[in-house]
Amino acid sequence: MLLLIGQQAVTQAQGCSDAGFCSLSVLKNNVAASKNKHSIQIGSSFGIGEENTQTINPYIAYQQQFNKKWSVQAKLTATSASGFLGNSFNIGDFFAFATHTSTKDSTSSLTWLGGIKIPLTDANNQNKANISLPLDYQSSIGTYDVIVGVNYIFKKHWEINGGLQLPIIQQNKNAFFPTNFTDERAKSFAPTNLFKRSADVLARVGYYVQIPSQSIVIKPNLLAIYHVAEDTYVNTAGIKTALDGSAGLTLNGGIIATKTFKNNHQLELVAATPFVVRTIRPDGLTRSLVFNIQYNIQF
Repeated sequence: MLLLIGQQAVTQAQGCSDAGFCSLSVLKNNVAASKNKHSIQIGSSFGIGEENTQTINPYIAYQQQFNKKWSVQAKLTATSASGFLGNSFNIGDFFAFATHTSTKDSTSSLTWLGGIKIPLTDANNQNKANISLPLDYQSSIGTYDVIVGVNYIFKKHWEINGGLQLPIIQQNKNAFFPTNFTDERAKSFAPTNLFKRSADVLARVGYYVQIPSQSIVIKPNLLAIYHVAEDTYVNTAGIKTALDGSAGLTLNGGIIATKTFKNNHQLELVAATPFVVRTIRPDGLTRSLVFNIQYNIQF
């Protein structure tokens, strides 16, 4: 039996970038692909965010392997959020991307990834009183993004990842102001009226530990996300305003475990905790507990 337990950190775990960036294909985990041409990944993450906001993020992805080098994948996400400000559920983002892998020898490989993220909402879910909820309750940040990345495995066990997520078009129509709510806890959330998000740079280093007798691969890893500039919102006077403390480094330690079954299906479990955090995360991705489970069907 394979089990991972994510422990709640003393500081707030500030997880990945926009939904799916650091958990996207080879930027998350590049366990050796099967000989099957098709695969379907079904999974979900669970998190506890600002003021104990609980989020469940289900997703489904389809991948087609054309040959040993080229593959394409599509991914669809959604989010269910609940907390003292209300409840919400909505579809999230659509990802489409391609990967190219070149193998130098039996212990080394280099994989490139390129693709796009398309938002399926404008990030303005509201409560029953028709008041806009903060981005912690939203299923998308509302940005069209270009995503590029690289994964390098060497000496069979070591892995280095790099990536860039660049917002190109921003259609965020969120209208959240903490002052719209009488509950003082609302002040824990940053104002995000007409929110504009900056780009992220990703770097990850991991080490694969293989247990052949159990068909299990475990990868402890260290993940850094650098938010290159401060995000902005439009204040009550209609002025574009920077959110101080929203730029900078997030550093997380994590572990990924993958169990491969006889039918070549795979079960993947992920847990993570923070070491370095940014002052604020207006994008709503702050987490004090992060856990993800995924099942991969190959055919």
